[in-house]
Parts: sequence; C-alpha cells; structure tokens
Amino acid sequence: MGIWTDQFLAPYEAQLPAAEKFADLAANMIRFQVARAPWTLVAGSLSANAELPYGGILGDIRWSIRDGSLTVGGERATDITERSEWEDAEPPPWGTAIEAGRVLATGTDPAEIAAAVAAAPYGGEDIAIVFDELDFTNTDVLNHFWDEDSRIQLTCFALARPQQRPLWANALGDPDGGPAHTVQTFVSVGYKHGYDVPCPAIAKAVMFVLGPGLVIGRTIS
Repeated sequence: MGIWTDQFLAPYEAQLPAAEKFADLAANMIRFQVARAPWTLVAGSLSANAELPYGGILGDIRWSIRDGSLTVGGERATDITERSEWEDAEPPPWGTAIEAGRVLATGTDPAEIAAAVAAAPYGGEDIAIVFDELDFTNTDVLNHFWDEDSRIQLTCFALARPQQRPLWANALGDPDGGPAHTVQTFVSVGYKHGYDVPCPAIAKAVMFVLGPGLVIGRTIS
C-alpha cells in the first residue's frame, strides 16, 4: 500500500474538555467543510497509536459503516491471532495496538453529535468520532491532499486517560526512544498523499475549539 502518514494535532497540555466542547470539535469538522458525514461515535478501549486508516479498529468500523455491514451496537476488536513475538513485545505504533470498541451512534447531522456524546460514557471510556471521508469540495482540503482519496481518515479522540504519542516515528522500524507528547483530546488524520504540514482547514477547525499553539506529530507506516 506504500507509505502512510498518521498525523495528530493536540493541545500542548493533555486535557479532557467538557463533553459539549468535544462535541463541538467533532461537529466543526463538518461545519467547516473539512469532513463529510456520516459520523460514527465509538466507545471502548482505544489506542492513540493505532495508525490510521489501517492500523486499528476505527478504520474497519468506518469501512463497515460505509458498506452497511456494521450498525449501531456493533463491535470490533483487534485480531491478535497472527501477531509475532516482536509485535507483542513492542508498544504501538511499532507493535500491535490492542483495541476493542462498539458503535454507539452514527448520523449525518452535526447538530446531533452533542446528544450522542452526552449519552456516551465520556471520561469513563475512550471515545472517538470517525468521519466517512474528507470534504473535497473544500479547495483547501483538496489542494493539501492533492486528490480525492476516500481512504483518508479523520478522527476526533477523547481518551479516558492520557496516552503518549511519539512526535515522529517510523512504525516499520525499531523504537528509537525519541520525544513523545502526552495526548488525551486530539484530532488525527491518516493519509497517503499530501503535505507534511497540517492541512490549514483542519488546523483551523481544531484551533477554533482547542485553541492555538497546537503540537503536531506524525507516524509513518
């Protein structure tokens, strides 16, 4: 599949904002014409380092919602039957991220996200809102990612507890002990083609809710 990049945008200090604020963050992805519905709300045990769109369960959930094979109440978990000893020994993103999650809600109206998040176990479990695809009618999005690639995945995370993400990592190599950043609420986008800097349209939508001065990191795989 070639080289993929999973880029994150997060505040300098890990934080779990009020549920209403996180709902605004996700809704703004549609309102700012960054992402397209349907949106899907997932709760469970999620990894900040499961590379998008193919390294974790959220990509599977997104594709399954798209083709109709998964609906609200459906679950997905990491398949651990074929892991190597090396994958067991190393932390993600170098090793396998072990995840499990269930679909709590899905919809097309960004105004409905607030009610869905309010009904979710926010703060008690890891929460993610994944979107069907980017909105390529926004020329800033299209120009940044070069073409209309429906595989690109944009996800908003609100983790129950902070996790560490490397500021830069090559998941195909060995852990290098490089600097990491503590994340809890953040936005991640997994893409194959595009610029290394954040997409201005995505950054604007994130800063509108989480404020300026974001930390940017990326993992290639």
